Amino acid sequence: MSATMFIDVKALERLRREARRAALGAGLDPWEVIFGVVGYDDINAFSAYDGFPERFPHWQFGMAYDYHRKHSAYAGWWTYELVLNTRPAIAFLRESNSPLEHKAVMVHVYGHVDFFKHNRWFSKTPKNMIQVMRNHAERIEAHMDEQGRERVEQFIDRYLSIQYNIDPLAPFIKRRWHARPAPADQAEEEVPHLHVKRDYMERFVNPPRWLESQRAKSAARREERGRLRDESELERPQQDLLWFLIQYGRLENWQADILAMLREESYYFVPQIQTKVMNEGWASLFQAKLMAELAGPNEFLDHAEMLSLVLGGGGMNPYALGKHIWEDIKERWDKGRFGRDWELCRDREARKHWDTHAGLGQEKLFEVRRNYNDLTFISEFFTEELFEKLNLFAYEYIPDTGAYHITSRDFEDVKRKLLLKYTHLGRPVIQVAGGNYDNKGELLLLHQWNGIGLEWGQTKQVLKHIYAMWGRPVNLKTIIRRKSKGPDQSRNRIHPERPLTAVLEEQGVLLRYDGERFRELALSPEEVADIRTDDVNYNTIPQEWIG
Repeated sequence: MSATMFIDVKALERLRREARRAALGAGLDPWEVIFGVVGYDDINAFSAYDGFPERFPHWQFGMAYDYHRKHSAYAGWWTYELVLNTRPAIAFLRESNSPLEHKAVMVHVYGHVDFFKHNRWFSKTPKNMIQVMRNHAERIEAHMDEQGRERVEQFIDRYLSIQYNIDPLAPFIKRRWHARPAPADQAEEEVPHLHVKRDYMERFVNPPRWLESQRAKSAARREERGRLRDESELERPQQDLLWFLIQYGRLENWQADILAMLREESYYFVPQIQTKVMNEGWASLFQAKLMAELAGPNEFLDHAEMLSLVLGGGGMNPYALGKHIWEDIKERWDKGRFGRDWELCRDREARKHWDTHAGLGQEKLFEVRRNYNDLTFISEFFTEELFEKLNLFAYEYIPDTGAYHITSRDFEDVKRKLLLKYTHLGRPVIQVAGGNYDNKGELLLLHQWNGIGLEWGQTKQVLKHIYAMWGRPVNLKTIIRRKSKGPDQSRNRIHPERPLTAVLEEQGVLLRYDGERFRELALSPEEVADIRTDDVNYNTIPQEWIG
């Protein structure tokens, strides 16, 4: 904390009590929150550490700190607060906040903490993560002392390339391959042991050191049998690549230890990624509602300006989108705009003035807050009426023009784009099919292709990282689009405002990396069908633009 900044602790405590009282009065039920006030450098550092005071040492955090520092200094963008999903929750306030900003931020924080406490997707996250992160940092520093900083950082680079190649549903499902009883052929072997008639002879006939070495050899044999069996006998593809590499990759002990720790951290952040729109929208909704009551006559406009800066900006703002959807849910269930009669009504004028005075909005808000994540939230509650109100559109980068273009103003296209953004944490779905592909101990990965291809250069770099952890060749089945012919230049006379695109042809490819070079092999139609998910095609480039 800056020595030049004076903090009135008593005044801050009064603001906290006022904010908590208002939050409880609005129906929120948060855990206790410990607020800390930190300086400019500290809040930038904590932002770089994803909100935590301490993380494992790695160059990426220094780069993130520089990003936050420059954005706050030169771009007029700054962080009002940071809040951690712990129990009690911990929030850091920027010391330069005004009393009004402190009050608004505290209300916002209580909204977040209520969401952490009651949303089911957070129910499996550890609530002592500050201590866990600190322990991880200390253990990784110890590995750096033993193995060398550069070597450990290089390994962490590999992890970062696949840090969310995990199964978001894993904490809620008991997987057969995560906890499976050993088969009969893996039962513990009896260690060779010579019988003695006198107890005092035991340590001479069966030396403890020798017995221990025999037990170790027996355990190694069991592990190897289990390794070979599990690698080749996955009943169905699984998504937790990190777990598979920890169990069956050719990792040194220190590497497996680091990967297990960082996998735990990845799972901690999953619910926050899964509910970013809901969570920020929820906190912003109650901030707007409660500050309308808490802001004084001379503070009302200042708070409105503060909130507009948070909800504004370019692109798809999760704060704004979430708040709009929450407000729409409240209005719809208050006015009875749900159910069979509402869905069957096609009269736009009747729908516009529909109001049964159901008064169920507040109840519905808390039900949705408890059960949904962003994907299901947008899928169910992003309506065509809301789409028209927000005036949204879809846009894409067209390689042949080297620019972004509006590709659609259609509701279904825009909704598909949103669902793509929040499906599987906004990342490609890559599954582990097995570790004994072609009976050669090679790793086989499947890309669940939904119409969006992988970036080829980046994909090859990631496969190199996976190879380094697997220790044997790595194979990836995917579908790519390649130009079959150039754009028809004559179309430009018909629709000069539309960009021209080349005709693309889909090809099923197995990309193989053996540690030295890449090979591309064609997939059979049956193999292509296995990885294609045609029910979800998020491509929104209009068909008339093709060819």
